[in-house]
Amino acid sequence: MTLEAVRGATDVQVRGGDSADVVRRAARVLVIDSEPIVRHGLRALLTAEPDLAPAGEGSSPRDALLAAERSRPDVIIVDIEFGRDERPGLDLVRALLERCRGARVLVLTGCRDRDSMMRTVRLGVHGYLRKGADTVEIVRAVRAVLRGEGVFDPGTGSAGPLQVLRENTQDSGPDLCRTALLTDRENQVLRLLAVGMSNREIGARLRISEATVKFHVRNLRDKLEVRRRTEIVYTAARQGIV
Repeated sequence: MTLEAVRGATDVQVRGGDSADVVRRAARVLVIDSEPIVRHGLRALLTAEPDLAPAGEGSSPRDALLAAERSRPDVIIVDIEFGRDERPGLDLVRALLERCRGARVLVLTGCRDRDSMMRTVRLGVHGYLRKGADTVEIVRAVRAVLRGEGVFDPGTGSAGPLQVLRENTQDSGPDLCRTALLTDRENQVLRLLAVGMSNREIGARLRISEATVKFHVRNLRDKLEVRRRTEIVYTAARQGIV
C-alpha cells in the first residue's frame, strides 16, 4: 500500500440522522517488525477496524525512523527484537519517543527477557505486550494507548509499569521505583509543576512547546497512576519524589 493510499484511507465518514456527515480521521498506526508475516497480519488487522488505519511499516530501525517521519503516526507498534543484540531495538524505541512526541509507542514483542522489558518501561513506552496476545487484545491495547492509558502485560498478569518496577526493586522501596520510572524531562516538568507553573510557563522555561508539556504531563499522570493533573504533585510529594 502506498503512502498516498494510506493517507486517503484515514478519513472515516460517519452519518448521523438528519445532520451533515461528520468526517472523523482514523488513527494512523505505524507497524515496525523484522518479520514480514507479522507486518502483514497487523496491517490486515488494522484495516478491518473502522477507527484505525495502517500508516506504513518498517522492517529495520533505519526504515522505521524514515517511515515515522513520513507518516506522522498516532500509534507506533514496534518489536524490540532485531537480531540477537537488544541494543538496536532499545535505541530505536528511545529515538521514536524523542522524535515522535505526539505518538504513543506500543511494544509488541516475542522477547521473553524481563530485563529488556524493564528497560523499555524505563524509557517511557506507553504499552508492552507479548506476541502471544490475541487480536482482540492488540486492538484493545491500541485504542487504550490512544486514550492516554498505559497497557502493560509483563507475562505475570495485568500490571502497570510501577508494579513491574516494584517487583524488580523490592529492596529499594516504592519511592525509588517511581523515580526510576520518570525520564529526566518528566522530572524537570514535575519540579516546575510543584512550584505552580502553568503549561505555558513550563514550556517557556524549558524551551519546549506547550503541546510537548501536555505530553509530559499526561505521561506523569500515567506513571504516577493518578487521574488528574492536580494529583500529580500531591502524589509525587507523598512518595518523596519532589
